Amino acid sequence: MMEMKQILNDWQGLFPTLSPYTASTLYMRADFVLIGLRLEKVMSDAYRVVLECLPLWEQEKIRMKVPVFSWELYDKKGMQFFIKTSLHEYLFPTAAECAKEQFGMLLKDNILSGDLCECIRKASLAFATQHNPTNWHRIFAFKLALASYLNDARFLAEVKQEIEKEIRHWDSDRFSALFLKSKEEWKADLYRQFENREVLLERIHANMDDKKIARLKSSHISL
Repeated sequence: MMEMKQILNDWQGLFPTLSPYTASTLYMRADFVLIGLRLEKVMSDAYRVVLECLPLWEQEKIRMKVPVFSWELYDKKGMQFFIKTSLHEYLFPTAAECAKEQFGMLLKDNILSGDLCECIRKASLAFATQHNPTNWHRIFAFKLALASYLNDARFLAEVKQEIEKEIRHWDSDRFSALFLKSKEEWKADLYRQFENREVLLERIHANMDDKKIARLKSSHISL
């Protein structure tokens, strides 16, 4: 049976902008986030591939380990693509074709912010329940971080408008029970977190100084 290290090498060969991060992940630094692939075991004899994005703007290391969003690889019929380890060599060409089509717009040297937002939109259809704040609050933080990092005032205004529209659907009592603050308090805290671009950049650069992260290859996001 093929070892996971060999399987990881095949995926790195497909997306050479990625570097090994752990025994089951390949990541790259993309300005203010880590983006890459996680090879996740499904039972003992199969794995699946998940694109995920980790935030580099967080102050707490433990929060950096929680993906902002993740997106599972699907086959050409739109079904979950579970790859038997013993059949990896046979299934990899098809999985690679699907991965290039689904993830290729992100796993490269230069990423367009529009492609990144489109990827989040598609991923959210799979994992984010409609009008569920537990799914959406991190996506909104990501978009605010992106707008602030790019110093794009128009995009920032669009994101805030999207937030204002979405939180009208959130039940106030349920939100307060989940987040221990009102919707308005949460929104004010969120906006405050990204209002000072220089402070945001300092947090990102501090996290990038981590030796393990510094060893990763880098990609850049542009408008």
